[in-house]
Amino acid sequence: MALKIAVLKTFLPNCPRPYVVRSSSSDMVEFDSFVEIMAAGRTTLSQIDILAAMQLFKEELRKQLVEGKTVKTPIGSFYMSAAGSMGSLDEPYLPKDLTNNHELRLHHRADRAFEESIAGALEISREERPNLSVPNLCAVLAAGEISGRIRPSGMVRIKGLRLRFDPLASDQGVFFVDAAGTETRSPFYPLILPGTVLASVPEALVPGAYAIVLRAAVNGRDIREDRFEGVTISA
Repeated sequence: MALKIAVLKTFLPNCPRPYVVRSSSSDMVEFDSFVEIMAAGRTTLSQIDILAAMQLFKEELRKQLVEGKTVKTPIGSFYMSAAGSMGSLDEPYLPKDLTNNHELRLHHRADRAFEESIAGALEISREERPNLSVPNLCAVLAAGEISGRIRPSGMVRIKGLRLRFDPLASDQGVFFVDAAGTETRSPFYPLILPGTVLASVPEALVPGAYAIVLRAAVNGRDIREDRFEGVTISA
């Protein structure tokens, strides 16, 4: 088992680099299972003893935190933290009032040595995590053409994921991009499905190499695109 990480493209304008790292746990260990693991470890305590000790830890920790104290443990410190904003110096602090942003939260600040011992022994595995707000082009094929060639005034079949778009929106659809970066939008879409799009090839395209770009508001708000390179338009 290892900590899973994924590298995702970010669209935040204030991010200094175009990709960010996100992580997820390899598994969830429930409390009962954790007690069994501890009882099988380097201890003479039974599961009942461990359950009793953990319950006592919880009760006594709560008592100290209720008094506003910070409690240090072998794995780090527990403390309560207040947050919120006020309109004046004498405004009352009311964390139980849901009409304001006053809140009290329990925080845990990990012991640095304990944290470093975990990081030093942790294994990391990299995984692909699809961005579900972005279309994904998998294949671009000639449609209705026996020769398999894509020609001006013909049709292309695009296969992929999250391909549905609004054909009436000029900033969405299928675009043919030539080597100079000039874009020409497909004018006709007889089929638009999440996994398949049929699009007409613009009549004015000059034969050559093109990239196919599909733009869609997958989440209903933000326009995102994917690109399929190396498509040849034949005469």
